[in-house]
Amino acid sequence: MTKAIPLVLLCLLAAAGLSALDKAAPGSPAAPPAPAPLLPQGAPNGTVELDRNGDGVVDYRVYYDAKGRVSREELDSNLDGKMDTFYYYKEGVLQRVELDTHFNGKIDLIVYLLDGTYVQRYERLDENGKPYLVRDFGGK
Repeated sequence: MTKAIPLVLLCLLAAAGLSALDKAAPGSPAAPPAPAPLLPQGAPNGTVELDRNGDGVVDYRVYYDAKGRVSREELDSNLDGKMDTFYYYKEGVLQRVELDTHFNGKIDLIVYLLDGTYVQRYERLDENGKPYLVRDFGGK
């Protein structure tokens, strides 16, 4: 049994601007699979860009590996013209998410995933990119 918390919980907390993960209980029940990228299969070594709000600025980008699987995604979550959320995949499975929750151009939250769905560990980073809070929920 894994001691990870569902990715869905992390997304809800991040969207609400909360850092309540410190209080989350390990051993949460299984969550539905993480949402698939907009285009889960693409041209080998290709890239797809989207302008979600029609302002002429790309606010979503997905990269594909040599086998056409998603390797990385970038998202401008607040539509300010700067990518602030980055998803990293290995063989098409989500491994890590990096977020700029303060929208200042610096990553301040890194989430490591287990099986593409469960939060295995997360790190809050200071202004210099050094972890000041680390929570490890275990895993395999």
